[in-house]
Amino acid sequence: MRKLYRNQKMKSPGLIFLLIISSVLWAHGKESSAINKLKERGGIISAAQSGGLSVEFHLRGRDLQDEGLEPAQELKDVRVLNLRDTKITSAGIKHIGGMENLRRLHLERTQVDDSCINYLTGLQKLEYLNLYSTKITDEGLTKLKELKNLKQLFVWQTDVTDEGVQQLENELPQLKIVRGVDLDNIVPVKKPPPRPTEDLKWIPSNGEIPPRSISGDNTTIIFHNQMKQKVKIYWVEYNGKL
Repeated sequence: MRKLYRNQKMKSPGLIFLLIISSVLWAHGKESSAINKLKERGGIISAAQSGGLSVEFHLRGRDLQDEGLEPAQELKDVRVLNLRDTKITSAGIKHIGGMENLRRLHLERTQVDDSCINYLTGLQKLEYLNLYSTKITDEGLTKLKELKNLKQLFVWQTDVTDEGVQQLENELPQLKIVRGVDLDNIVPVKKPPPRPTEDLKWIPSNGEIPPRSISGDNTTIIFHNQMKQKVKIYWVEYNGKL
């Protein structure tokens, strides 16, 4: 009886090791499956500069909706998440509430509102949050005081007020809040340069109108003049300057 007990006791460490290995492989398999699903939905997944993963949908995954973000729950070490210009609402933010290592979160030009902040207060390592052109108000802003490591916050074109911003700045002195510029209050200091009098139009080389590009990073535009005569090309910036 003692011999049998000793044999069972000797096998226990090996059994525990096997269980640990199985658990690790199972978790790795779930994460790999989640990455593949996110890539199928337009996600670009790469290594972040700070370590961990960078997950981006703002270039190829702008049709992403709330349920499409669900696999992200299986990713254990996401440092950067970019959901800019997607169709995500506050309901979809619940899928990222467990990303404890998240440092940067882009939610600009999405459909999120104050209710999404409830899912973000647990992201204690978050340093950068972009809420530009969302439905955030002072009610949501005041909840951000729980994010003690937050350093940059963008709330341009939202419904936050001066009072709400001041209150949050008092709670988080290290936080830089960017509200953008109110274009209606800008007074020109000098007369703008004359604009071109010529009509600008597409002149396709193959008879087809080229597709419109979308805004975003890493956009390259190549002009190829196949005519014998020189042409003028005007580059118009977002501020209307040439």
